[in-house]
Amino acid sequence: MVNLPKGKAVRPQVNPARINLPEAMAKLRAGKFTGYLRFDAPQGAGVVLFQGGKLISSIFVASEKGSRQIAYDAIARIFEMSIMGNARLNIYQLSADLVISVHALLQGRYLHRGEDLSHFDVAAMLEQVSAEGLSVCVRVHAFDRTTLIFYDSGYPLGFFLEGTTDLLQEVDVTKSVAALPGARLDLVEIQNPDQIVLADLMGSADLAPIWRKARKEWLEERRQYEESQIPSQ
Repeated sequence: MVNLPKGKAVRPQVNPARINLPEAMAKLRAGKFTGYLRFDAPQGAGVVLFQGGKLISSIFVASEKGSRQIAYDAIARIFEMSIMGNARLNIYQLSADLVISVHALLQGRYLHRGEDLSHFDVAAMLEQVSAEGLSVCVRVHAFDRTTLIFYDSGYPLGFFLEGTTDLLQEVDVTKSVAALPGARLDLVEIQNPDQIVLADLMGSADLAPIWRKARKEWLEERRQYEESQIPSQ
């Protein structure tokens, strides 16, 4: 599971099996899109980040055992599950700075994971973040809702909430995800955004061959399955 706030919806609930993803991504590149594509399917979840039209990051987290893949391996898995026809794609717009913060989060290291907020000492954790000058993201999630709180060297930078495109300095606590039943908390150590060296995965390689290979393998698997269902004479 990849828990992220949804951002500002650009294209909701698209069936990616009906579009040529490399061509669609090329249009986002040409349009200088900034935000992220989220793919959800029974096999897992994938996220592709764009900043100013550059594909700066991709990650795929499998449903079973939570194994992670990044970069072109993640893109291949995303293409594979999209072609199978049971995925859903949502596209969300974010600010350029927030995309970098999300990128840092996806590449970060867990210090706490899945803590039950009804039993966890959040105040003590935040005191530690401040005292040790940690650069972290506090992620609070429940059901399909998520809130992110970013800290730089122990100082709070702001909140990333559902439906927003940038960090907010003030939030309505009555709508807090933390107040929902079953809310859980992750604490993720992240790299300072100023120190992150960004790649451009679409500038380094053509995604079309990855798409064609995934499609060819799926068609071959479907052909073999259909042949196996034919009764023998």
